[in-house]
Formats: sequence, structure tokens, C-alpha cells
Amino acid sequence: MGDVNLFFNKSFFHKGILEFELSGSKSLSQRVIIINYLQKSTCEIKNLSNSEDTLVLLKALSSKENIINLKQSGSAMRFLISLFAYEKRSIILEGDESLLKRPVSSLINSVNMLGGNILKNNNRILIKQSGSLIGKKVSFDASPTSQFISSLLLISPYIKNGIDIMFDSNIYSKSYIDMTTSLMKQCGAKLKINKNQIRVFESIYTKSIGFIESDWTSASYLFLAFLFSKIQKIKIKFLSRDSLQGDSVIVDFFSLFGILSTFDDNVLLLEKQEVFQKPAKIEWNFSDHPDLFPSILVACFGSGVELLAYGLSTLRHKESNRIISMKNELLKFNGLLEIKTEDSVCLKRSNMVLDSQSIRINPHKDHRVVLSLAPLSLLGFDLKINNPTVINKSYPNFFNDLTKFGVLIDQ
Repeated sequence: MGDVNLFFNKSFFHKGILEFELSGSKSLSQRVIIINYLQKSTCEIKNLSNSEDTLVLLKALSSKENIINLKQSGSAMRFLISLFAYEKRSIILEGDESLLKRPVSSLINSVNMLGGNILKNNNRILIKQSGSLIGKKVSFDASPTSQFISSLLLISPYIKNGIDIMFDSNIYSKSYIDMTTSLMKQCGAKLKINKNQIRVFESIYTKSIGFIESDWTSASYLFLAFLFSKIQKIKIKFLSRDSLQGDSVIVDFFSLFGILSTFDDNVLLLEKQEVFQKPAKIEWNFSDHPDLFPSILVACFGSGVELLAYGLSTLRHKESNRIISMKNELLKFNGLLEIKTEDSVCLKRSNMVLDSQSIRINPHKDHRVVLSLAPLSLLGFDLKINNPTVINKSYPNFFNDLTKFGVLIDQ
């Protein structure tokens, strides 16, 4: 697919409730795939994520090749480092140039300490055949990603003597560690969890998981499009009030903009309040849900609300430096994002500029940049998006879903 143009159909009208069926959570899918793989389960996983990241992981696990290309999937890279070391396989992991610039050294060092033999060499990770991994205490101080911990946790029941993981009590994205341990317990692993310590006892997984809840991070872009649209009600399938996904907190955020959320048998109904007072300024801590930063940022920008955001330090290590990418793209709309510290930014209230010319969006090779900015077409912006297929990394069907709100797509 070449560049695409997005613009709003001013004559669009829809009566009734729009319905959406999202693919399964990328984070849940990848963890369940590893758990089911370790117990050699043949269980079919329904509503599995159709994201490119998930397809990359599945292909890697079924591959008989010694060299595996992971493209841009940081989660697949981190989960497979531990898994292949446990399996004592000689494997070379490679991918896009940006992939090997993402943090991984702390995980490699930890696996090597357990008995692995792994070396990072330029744009490759060499996993060499070694002896069995032996469990011991592993510490992560100020880890730049919780995926290091989840990677080790997922294989830990199969490590001799289990494993004892210590981590900083203020670690970012702890909700993803909680997701991992919850799934492990559901599948029969034996764990003892304290505030900043997880002890996993040697055992095996005894139960498999066959259904994946829809992706709450992807849902945030539907919340965003709904906010900017003329639609009054939408339904999104397979989302739970008691979700393991930390990004379900998006319900609380959008309630500040008059969007009511109700659940009926794992179907989420969104409805706009007729009368509400939007805030002039919002302060939001993203420590446990950093992936929501782009959608929340654009919601505030499009609504003329000032945002003070903190808990952002991990965003430097995403597919792009996501803070810089969003800052540069919002400037094209007359949006001013001021970087306060390494951890915090402030979005100033500003007047959006509607230009008769197209605004060209540079994805910065980052799917969440495109997913968050595309709904601005519903406010009257004519957007031209370079390399739109970048969204396949997490939400390949997004542009089709966006058309349901009245957005026209010209390729």
C-alpha cells in the first residue's frame, strides 16, 4: 500500500449503534502462545491477535531455520531470548535496524547468569547451545521495560529450582508483570508474590488458555474516533470490566470527556453524555500504561485540553522515540508539546489550524503515531499518511474501522 489520504465525508450520517469486533490483545496473545507452547498444548486459541507482532512470534516458534527475522517486534525478541535459551537451541535473532537498538542487554545478562550463552553482536542476537538453565535470584534495578521480567517469568516453572526475581518497587509498566503472573497462575504455575519480589517454584503448566480478550490499547483509538465523531453510541465486543490489561484504564480517562462506558456480557457500550463539563487541564500518570500516551495526548489536543503527562521515560525505547515523534507531528497542527523532563511533558492549549492543504503525517516507523493521529481527520483535517502499513504491527484493520465513522480513504 502506498500513501493514503484520510478526510471526513461531511454528508456522512449514521443512525443507530455502530458495532466493532477487535482482534485479541497483543500482550495477552503473546504470553498465552508461550505458555501453551511450553506445555505442548494443541488447544486452538480463539480471538488471537492478528497483529504483525503476534504473527512474527508464531512464525518464529514454528521455524526450523537457524536465523529468524523478527522485523520490529521487541516483545517477540525478548520472549524468545529466554525461551530459546531454555530449549538449548542455537539460534540467530535479527530484525529491522531499529529493533536491536531497543533495550535488551539486562535480559541477556540475566539469562547468561542462569546458564545461558547469549551474545549481542551489532544487529544480531546469537543464542548458542548451552547447558540447562539453573534457577537463582535475579535482580532488575530500574529496568527500562517490564518485558525482561515477563520473559523470564514465562519460562521459570521449567527452570531447575525455579527462580526468584527481585525488581524495583517503582518499576514502569508493572501492570504487564501482573498480567503475566495472573496468566501463569491460571495455567497451574506455583508462585509466591510480594510487592517487589516474585518466587516461581519449579513445576509445569497444566492448563491452556483458549480465548483472548480483545485489545484495550487498540480500543483506545476507537474511543478517540468516537470522541471526535458525530456518532452517539458504539459497541465493542469481547472487552471485560475485570480485564487483566492495564490499558482498560482508558474507560476512566474518556469519562472525563463525557463518554459513559457500560458492560453487558463482555460487550462494551460507549455513549456520549448530553451535558458535561470537560476539564481545562488534566494530569495523568502513564507509568502503568505508557502505550496509551499517544491516544490520550491526541484526545486532549483535539478537545482543547491542557495535559500534564508523566511516567513517560520508557517511551524513548519504543519503535521510535515516541515523545519526540508525537511532538514533531503535533507541530504540523499547531500543537505545542513541551518536554519538561526525561519523564514528563506538557501539552499547551492551542488553536488547531485547519489548512486547505493536506497535512503529511510521518509515522516514524511507529504504529501508535499513525493510529493516534488518524482520527484527527474526523475534525476536518485532510491527512496524507506515509507508509500506512506500519499499523499492521498492532491493529491492521484500523483504517477500515475508521471508515465506519465517516472517514473517506483515498489511496
